[in-house]
Amino acid sequence: MTEREERDLAHRLADGSNVFDFDKALELVKRRPADAEKLVRMKDEFARRQEKRARRRMQRELALREDYG
Repeated sequence: MTEREERDLAHRLADGSNVFDFDKALELVKRRPADAEKLVRMKDEFARRQEKRARRRMQRELALREDYG
């Protein structure tokens, strides 16, 4: 992994994290790149699921408004 790729992965891991700042994320990427990639994939999957839930909730709200005004 190039240094640029390491820094990009660290930024993705630290972005919005309450656990990792950039320096700690970069340290993890350098020491355990596979674990860092796994955490980023998990973070991305969590965000996708949250968005999906929000869309479903909005659809239900719209359906209720249509049915009951």
